Amino acid sequence: MTTHATRLFGVLAHPGGENIFHTMLAEAAEESEADASFLLFDFQAKEIADPIEALRRLRAGGAYLTGRLREAGGGLVDYLSDEAHGAGTINTITFENDTATGHNTEAKAIIDLLTEQSDKFSSKSAVILGGGAMARAAAYAVIRHYRVKHVTIAGRDTQHAQIVKQAMIGTKSDSRVEVSELFPSDIADRLAEARLIINATSIGENPDGELSPITIPNIFHSKQVVLDVIYNPEKTALLSDAENGGATVISGGQVLRKQIRYAFELLTERSL
Repeated sequence: MTTHATRLFGVLAHPGGENIFHTMLAEAAEESEADASFLLFDFQAKEIADPIEALRRLRAGGAYLTGRLREAGGGLVDYLSDEAHGAGTINTITFENDTATGHNTEAKAIIDLLTEQSDKFSSKSAVILGGGAMARAAAYAVIRHYRVKHVTIAGRDTQHAQIVKQAMIGTKSDSRVEVSELFPSDIADRLAEARLIINATSIGENPDGELSPITIPNIFHSKQVVLDVIYNPEKTALLSDAENGGATVISGGQVLRKQIRYAFELLTERSL
């Protein structure tokens, strides 16, 4: 039940309809008994300035951005958190008085989950698959926070992978970063020697859950950490293969739940 004291938060998505991020944030508000209401709005990236301004005028507490809106929202805030600045994308906006601050809780979640396993890949090499917003978050996490000596960013479109690399320029790190195409003949050696592999593509997401971005036989081993950002299914074909090879695996569901928790706590100032 909403009252005059209920704080309003927007969840911006396109397309609209049922949305897992909105559902999880609304459930968190109910479970924590926070006097908060999360409303779902359908806007395209080119229209995002209008709902953000409307929420500010309504004295809302902030907004959560999904999909391509994460890359469009950065220019609409006054300040960026370290993770948002480093990744070059935002998924959470908090309003305080007349100030809007952009945050990237996806990068923060990846950092936290990898920290528990960092002894396995510190000072070694890493491969990040993808060229979108999650690849940027992963690249920032790896390059900025761990002493990884070599990072390969591999994408089906090397132009997007190159953009991720360019976004990392100025990041305080000695990591050497290169771009590669996501084809076995180009990346097999890098995958074999990598101690950390992150899939930030949509390959293996339902309804194509049987697919994997890595089809090279016997590529996984016990000294590796493999993280897949896909949360549907919870255990992807990639993670199953990696686990069968002895690798330590981190699922997209773990990333999703942790980053939603961080977003909720930033927005509502309530702990879960």
